[in-house]
Amino acid sequence: MSHAGAHAAIAAAAMALTACASPTSAVQPGAQETVMQNATRDRAAILETIHNVARGADLRQWDAVRSAFAGRVVLDYGAPELLTPEEIVSRWRPLLSAFDGTQHVIRDEQVSFVEPDLARVRSRFQAAHHLAGAAGGELWTLGGRYEHELARTPSGWKVTRMRMIPGESTGNAALLERARERAGLAAPPASGYRVEHVRFPSQGADLVGLVRLPASAREGDRLPAVAVLGSWTTVKEQMPSLYAQRLASAGFAALTFDFRGFGESEGAPRHEESPARKIEDIRAAVAFLSAHPAVDAGRLGLVGICASSGYIAAAAADDARVRSVVMVAPWLHDAALAASVYSGPEGVADRVRKGREARARFASTGEVAYVPAVSATDASAAMFGPFDYYLDVRRGGIPQWGNRFAVMSWPGWLEFDALASAPRLRAPTLIVHSEEGAIPDGAKRFAAAMPVAPRVVWMPGTQFDFYDDPATVDRASQEAAAHLRATLSPR
Repeated sequence: MSHAGAHAAIAAAAMALTACASPTSAVQPGAQETVMQNATRDRAAILETIHNVARGADLRQWDAVRSAFAGRVVLDYGAPELLTPEEIVSRWRPLLSAFDGTQHVIRDEQVSFVEPDLARVRSRFQAAHHLAGAAGGELWTLGGRYEHELARTPSGWKVTRMRMIPGESTGNAALLERARERAGLAAPPASGYRVEHVRFPSQGADLVGLVRLPASAREGDRLPAVAVLGSWTTVKEQMPSLYAQRLASAGFAALTFDFRGFGESEGAPRHEESPARKIEDIRAAVAFLSAHPAVDAGRLGLVGICASSGYIAAAAADDARVRSVVMVAPWLHDAALAASVYSGPEGVADRVRKGREARARFASTGEVAYVPAVSATDASAAMFGPFDYYLDVRRGGIPQWGNRFAVMSWPGWLEFDALASAPRLRAPTLIVHSEEGAIPDGAKRFAAAMPVAPRVVWMPGTQFDFYDDPATVDRASQEAAAHLRATLSPR
């Protein structure tokens, strides 16, 4: 194709994108709108946001691209990363600007609402790239699928997750590397692991997760494997991902996933902190790992951070397939410790009462009562106070988390006895904690009640240092890897 012809093709595609990138709705906001009218208007705004990303990138309108994204975005072009809008633009701008023209056409969009303020969109795309005078051809076209997740914010619908699944490639695929060279960009750094996107069932719902496999693993290898779970109310993109990345780089197949009703996984009600339900999901994860072709089913372990430590202990105590347990900054309470945290027996009783009332309302109406999971201003929040990890979008306060707590969760959470499984837990266990962390007495009592004494490592640092402080996470991960390596050795 001639240089002029290529520009004409790109221009024609631009007109096509402009036509499909401006969905409109005749419905205007008003007090008498129906649910269907609201959904129609939301759908139009959602599609407008998605198309603004593509159109803004092709027209190099980077402010429009930034404004379409939430404060932190899971950008997934093979390996998911949590990035700010500015970090995304800083990657896209030099590379796309190195082409003489690009055109991304999005079509066949299917919008679904997970919650009133959370939507997912599946679509197909075709991306044309033009680089004048390139050896081997001036055009490269890539087709495939997009998966977007968007959240409603005070400033409109924003993209919180964007995954590209490549499909058919035609033309000169070497143009991508030529554009990188023209822009003076170095090749992306090699990762210590590769990522598989997975789904597996639990009690009739699909759980969505990631398996990180060591980059050094070869086809046919059977690896030791761990499932890595995080604090209460959290999703896989928060603290579990940091530990899973390190453990995968250390040679383990590391699974992270969203529990039922959280993140990308199915299940209702949403945001219910149910220990019983989460323990069932952990058992489903163990079954999934046992059947994974890259995993040695005889070398399975569980890693729990904060509240999940109690959940993995309960699961492992009754499951001989789990041969090793690691608890990081464990939150382990019984009735007495719960009362010490939640304003005494009266504070516990008040929350349990509210939870049972919320459960009864859900049973009769289907309505779920929510409060913030964390707030520094709303005293009804499940965690009330200046908990910066959860309130800072640069840390754990990411849009994918949602910051919601189903009030009906209180009875199950407060009446869960995390110490009860200690006398039955025989798998070799490592506890990594700090005297400055959450209820260290729970960890001490748990260790004392085990039939075989666990290894206990006390470190400096606050509870939240174990979530994302690089030095603390590094050391805790190294301790975990050493324990798992020793206890999951081949039989």
